[in-house]
This record gives sequence, structure tokens and C-alpha cells, in this order.
Amino acid sequence: IIEPIKSGIRDPKLGVGKQEEDDFFTAEENIQRRKLDIEVEDTEENAKKREVLAEREQKIQTEVKEIRKVFYCDLCNKQYKLAVEFEAHLSSYDHNHRKRFKEMREMHGTSSRDDRQKREQQRQEREMAKFAQMADAHKQQQEQKQRQQDQQQQDEESGSVSVPTAPGTTTALANQDQRKALKFGFSSKGGTSKNTTGSAAKKPKVAVASVFGDDSDEEQ
Repeated sequence: IIEPIKSGIRDPKLGVGKQEEDDFFTAEENIQRRKLDIEVEDTEENAKKREVLAEREQKIQTEVKEIRKVFYCDLCNKQYKLAVEFEAHLSSYDHNHRKRFKEMREMHGTSSRDDRQKREQQRQEREMAKFAQMADAHKQQQEQKQRQQDQQQQDEESGSVSVPTAPGTTTALANQDQRKALKFGFSSKGGTSKNTTGSAAKKPKVAVASVFGDDSDEEQ
């Protein structure tokens, strides 16, 4: 029967650190399984340890970010971790192309901005003129409609005033017609009498044979 290997025996044949490793794993506090975070009781000491670890990690992250800001390219919006990568990026075609494009845009930016403002101002002026024209047309339509209404009202008022005077005018016209008829009757009678007398005066004379006329002719 082969006996199991005993722990705690210093064997010179073991390698460097092998004995310490065996002692660590065979210790009483390490024989049991390590408990998970959810299994560990939440005590004040454990809470303080967690807070300290979290603060340390956060501090490390902020320091790393501050260090890496040196390797950040604002033009290309790219972050690099190593100085070699950042230097390679600065000498790349992409970075230089963006740099030249930015310089060209800054050179022509002022003129294009002025042209854009001028076009915007012209567009606003056209819109204002159009609105003013529409307002004038609407005003003219309102004035024309008001004049038509006033004219209709005046016509209605004049018609209502002339209606009561109609009987008087008709009677006056009737009297005038009667007078004309009477005058015409008298003038026709006088004309006929004059015509009869004139015709009677103008009747030709009838020649009467004379007895003495023959004798005188014979004597001659």
C-alpha cells in the first residue's frame, strides 16, 4: 500500500516556490471554496473596501484619459493609445487631406457666407413685396365691394323717395294731354272754315254769253 504524500514536509527535490505553493493551497483557510460576492455578508468593512477599490479604479481611468488626450486628433476625431500610432496617423494621407480641405474651406468661407446672406436677404425682400401686393389687392377688393354696397343703398333710397310722387306726376301729365287735345280741336275747326272760304273764293267764273258781244264783233 502506497501512503499518500504528506504535506508540510520540506523536500529538497521540489522546485523553487513549489513548497510555498503547496503550503498555500493546503492551508486551512484556503481549503474551502471562495465565496461569491453575493454570498458574502454585507458588512461595513466590506462596503468600505469596495468604495476604496471603486475610487482607485476611477482615479486610474481619469489619469489614463488625461494621458491619452495627447494622442487625440481633433481634426479627424480619432483617439490613439500609443505615440507610435498617433505619429503614423499624422503622416497619413487621410489626416493631410482633411487638413488641406479645412484650410481651403476657411479661405472661401467668408465669401460663401456673404453670398448666402445676400441670397437670404433677397428672398425675404421678394416675399415682403409679394405680401404687400396681396394686401393691396385685398384692400382694393374691399373698397370696390364697399362702393357697390353704397351705390345699391343709394339706389334703394332714391327708389323709395320717388314712389309717393308718382300720382301727382300722372295727373299733371293727364291735364297737359287734355289741354293739347282741346287746342288741336279748335285749330282744326278754324282751319276747315278758312279752307272752305278760300275754295269758294277761288271758284272759276262761268262765262255768260252776251247778246251785245256778237254785234260788236260783227261791227269790227
